[in-house]
Amino acid sequence: MCRICTTVTPGEPHVILGTDKAFTFDYVFDINAAQPDVYVKCVEKLVEGALKGYNATVLAYGQTGSGKTYTMGTGFERETSENLEGIIPRAVRHIFSGIENMTNELSVPGGLQFSVAAQFMELYNEEIIDLLDPYHKGKVFKIHEDPAGGISVAALPTLPLCP
Repeated sequence: MCRICTTVTPGEPHVILGTDKAFTFDYVFDINAAQPDVYVKCVEKLVEGALKGYNATVLAYGQTGSGKTYTMGTGFERETSENLEGIIPRAVRHIFSGIENMTNELSVPGGLQFSVAAQFMELYNEEIIDLLDPYHKGKVFKIHEDPAGGISVAALPTLPLCP
């Protein structure tokens, strides 16, 4: 038997847990929200900013089993419909589509240069796990602030990506 234990206040950025705990957020998705809705509302503008040279980070936070993997990825299926794709495959497609569009639209002497790199990590029990290399569990990574004021993870591999 399934019961609803989280309620969204219609038209308001509130969520109610049980009957007595209310929280206010910038945006709340209800049970009917689809993957494309989450991407458009939460990530699309970040990717557009990244295409203009700004850094962007997308973070999924929640309890075990709350849907972080599904929201960020696609769950555990290797092939799925585009409507069910999560944030990561949508963002990757958006980035490379944006690079292609900018390359076709802009004529710059010497051509345009793009550099795309990614890190894929999980923070679990205050420990960073490199999700690109699951065989090196136990390796310790430290979070620090770089000279430019950005936050980074020391020694976490960065994977260069090609369009």
